[in-house]
Amino acid sequence: MSIDRLNERLDQIASRVPVVRGRGEEATKQALVLPMLDALGFDIWNPLEVCPEYDADFATRKGSQKERVDLAVLLDGTPRIFVEVKSIDTVLDGNEGQLARYFNASPTVSLAVITNGVEYRFYTDTGEPNLMDAQPFYTLRLDTLERNLDVLARFHKSVFSPTAIRDYATDLNYTWKMVQHLKAELDLRNREPSDAFVRWILASERMYDGRVTGGVVERFRPIVKNALHMVLRDVVRRSVAALDEGVVAAPAAEPAPSPAAPPPAAPVETDDPKLKSQTTEQELAAYAAARQVFARSPFANAQIFDASSRKDVPIELLYKDTTGYFGIYLNKPGWWVIRVVFSKTSWVGFNLPADVGEPLVPRDFTVLGPTPFSQFRVEIKSPEDLLKLSALCNAAFRACIEERASTR
Repeated sequence: MSIDRLNERLDQIASRVPVVRGRGEEATKQALVLPMLDALGFDIWNPLEVCPEYDADFATRKGSQKERVDLAVLLDGTPRIFVEVKSIDTVLDGNEGQLARYFNASPTVSLAVITNGVEYRFYTDTGEPNLMDAQPFYTLRLDTLERNLDVLARFHKSVFSPTAIRDYATDLNYTWKMVQHLKAELDLRNREPSDAFVRWILASERMYDGRVTGGVVERFRPIVKNALHMVLRDVVRRSVAALDEGVVAAPAAEPAPSPAAPPPAAPVETDDPKLKSQTTEQELAAYAAARQVFARSPFANAQIFDASSRKDVPIELLYKDTTGYFGIYLNKPGWWVIRVVFSKTSWVGFNLPADVGEPLVPRDFTVLGPTPFSQFRVEIKSPEDLLKLSALCNAAFRACIEERASTR
């Protein structure tokens, strides 16, 4: 899956917008929304995968007429995405109530989308399980140059993971809240530090031993402000020096920006280049390759023992990104099987002992030394190399399943 190719497809869809305007909801669905799902790898011609007018256990309208989802995306027969389509001329604000009812009534659905064909708002449940958030975690507009397709690429069929999407949205939401809080406290400009911030500083260990009264806060407010300015100047100075020396720091887990500007409980649009999605196209391609291997393995329809529930559960191959590596795991992040790093020397690590893994390495691959992230590593040139390392992948799957079984 190429983000460049995805962008080309969106340009093609966007070119139809002037023709669709004024033609209603059905034209919007056929000319804009279904092609979008097709661009994301879903089979729009197969009603078992992309089902129009999906009928589920929703509330009924007057006259016993059942409500239906405009489009439902099903994977392996299970609904995973609901799409509510409005006419291209409809403003989406205030129209998400019906979508929320559908989402809240369907526990297997992890992604809800409302769209007028030009603007797409993506929702999940980062708060209460199976309760759609009031604000979207990502908004895409076809009529903007900066579409943040690194986020949209996560919804492609080849890498679609309900758990990963929910985790990503949760990380994005809370990171945004923390960024806003820290900006409000630290970016003082022409104002003074808040009482809460001054009290927090004074409450630090070995900072101030007396009782922090209102008078003490006023006394220390200019001192705190001066100290904060000194720290920030030092941070900026070191950052500039690092850039001049060509030093690139390890990226922090930062959220992708949302092109929308929702109220202060959701991500907002930003021009800050640091607020980018960490997960790369290469990492998603590695996950897609691992999914191919898993789908062809003897474990695709197997179960794994979950000690927390004391029962066998279906196996899911999922992913989670970190600042150190891209991890692929079975069901829970702690049950990792594969870790991938793309750098000057790219590698894939398997959760296997070296004496088990080395005999399974093909001749044209190089075994690397251990690191804290993985004791057994193999050098790779591209994400697709995982397909050639299927024997190692299957061995890692088996080892994880057997380890879980030993906890019975």
